[in-house]
Amino acid sequence: MVNPFEKFTIYNVSKKLNEINPKVSLSHQKPFPNLSLLSQYQFKKRFVKIFPDGSIQGGYAKMITSLIDFSFIRSLVADCYSPYGPPCYDPPSLFLVDLFRYVDGYQNMSQFLQVVHDEDRGRAYRTYAGISMDHLPCEGTLSNFRIRLGENLYNEIFHVLVDIFHQLEMITFKILAHDGTLYPTWARYKGCTYFCDQCACITVKDVIGKVKNRILYRLNNLSNNNLGSECRVYTECPSDRFPDDVKKPKIELFAFRLAFADGELTEEQRNTAILFGVEEELVKQHLCIQAIRSNVSTINFEDGSIDICCPKLPKDTDARIGVRRDPQNTDKKQKIFGYNAVLSTSVELELKIELPVAVTNISGNADEGKQIIANKKQIDNYRDCQVIIDIADAKYDIIDNYHYIRGKGSIPIIDYNPRNEKLSKQALIERGYDQNGWPFAPCGLLTRPNGFDKKRQRLTFCCFKQCLTLKYKALEELQGRYNIASCPHLANRTGYVKHMSVQEHPRLINDLPRGSKRYKEIKKLRSASERSNSTMKEDLKILDKPKVLKGPRANILAQMAAIVLLLKRGFSFIVRVTHHLGKLRQTNDPNLREKLKPPSIAKSLRNLIQLE
Repeated sequence: MVNPFEKFTIYNVSKKLNEINPKVSLSHQKPFPNLSLLSQYQFKKRFVKIFPDGSIQGGYAKMITSLIDFSFIRSLVADCYSPYGPPCYDPPSLFLVDLFRYVDGYQNMSQFLQVVHDEDRGRAYRTYAGISMDHLPCEGTLSNFRIRLGENLYNEIFHVLVDIFHQLEMITFKILAHDGTLYPTWARYKGCTYFCDQCACITVKDVIGKVKNRILYRLNNLSNNNLGSECRVYTECPSDRFPDDVKKPKIELFAFRLAFADGELTEEQRNTAILFGVEEELVKQHLCIQAIRSNVSTINFEDGSIDICCPKLPKDTDARIGVRRDPQNTDKKQKIFGYNAVLSTSVELELKIELPVAVTNISGNADEGKQIIANKKQIDNYRDCQVIIDIADAKYDIIDNYHYIRGKGSIPIIDYNPRNEKLSKQALIERGYDQNGWPFAPCGLLTRPNGFDKKRQRLTFCCFKQCLTLKYKALEELQGRYNIASCPHLANRTGYVKHMSVQEHPRLINDLPRGSKRYKEIKKLRSASERSNSTMKEDLKILDKPKVLKGPRANILAQMAAIVLLLKRGFSFIVRVTHHLGKLRQTNDPNLREKLKPPSIAKSLRNLIQLE
């Protein structure tokens, strides 16, 4: 009997890719305009050997480039280049150099390029990417390449690779888990959350005259003032992003103090006195101006105005503060100044793998809950597939998400966010249904689900005459508040019946009843998205304190992280299957035979995900 994992060995995957690669190339035939290339990538199939310990000869870089033809990138990015431009690198070459860095775990690009530039250590990388020793790329070359392509083209490359794994039958899109992960920018947060574009250049009028008057006042009242006390000059914050209940701070322009002149004045002290027109007054009293701090960038002598950059403005003005639970202490919250990568992961229960299929990058404080629609639109734009279940946490508990998911024929399994609802026992009884949307019977007992009517889009709940099976104290308590014998619903086969409509409760009522056994089993699969995010941070180290500034580069980094995660997980699965099947043929080890068995999936869940 053929093992169901046999089709995922390197041999069989390579045979399938012999058909898939030409199809991908035929669908991307736009000619590349620049014929003067500094590198030349060519797809070449190489023998990939797996050692007895499960390691790969030549590493993942060799395996990936030996099985997948990346020539499609050249056609995909053709519009970014001009036929009249100077000689350039072949786009697949630069993309692969960047990819090799992450796949082989180099966090620092300069260290990786030292390896690439080394005649012996970098020979394999140069060969796979089609780069010669005569034209070696530098950090600036790769940086410009990323910006030239931009987020959208990286996303297109990612979805071409997703489609390849889809054709390899490693991705089915039947179960999607959605989750976001916060990661920091390389810039330091300087204390202001509501900065805007005006904060980089704030013009303050008539500052010089006002400061001159303050200095003269102090000189005329030296007996009443501490000579060495600090004098600060402020202006109003120009940002209009502050909420009504938050008071705008004042911005310090500069700070100085008056002090005795010990010996000859420095050039800075003389120029400062001349600037404010108080040179003669200071000389008479043997004083000088000592500058302490200054945020001034330019001075206009004609009207006495100055331009400053707010000291609380960070280098990265696209990043924002996001909040998450502290991994070290779940009772506390942790603030991250940076971005949020929202990843959608396809959970393949029969193969026991989880592969990314869509990614969107947003600022740290943006509404993550709305990005599930953006990710699903990505998937819909690139391929025709039917998602059966969408799983997400309470951040995605938004009515629009339910409408969109149901409109696409999928079942939303989203944690319910009670917000300000009262969930005490008495409050639930008064409103008529519990926190899962299960209604109470007239006697006060909780009903049970009895099927979903797709046509009417409603759940049916029945009491199933539970009162007749109660024992002792429970029965006495029920009879104390309700006359069971006079219950009109005892004549019905299923007792009291209540319908809960999706239209009336779109967030609470679901195709699969909340709180049911099957619902809980499916809900557990949400951890797949958390594992994907954790892998990008902790294992691949791509989103672990990356050296990235500004939104466009952060967006590209998130796309690259998803690409690396897809390739690394996909090919790790192929290596694992090939290695285990090879050893099984040699040793007939029962432990390996057990590992290569399809996992046990509950019948109810299997029937659900096999629906077409």
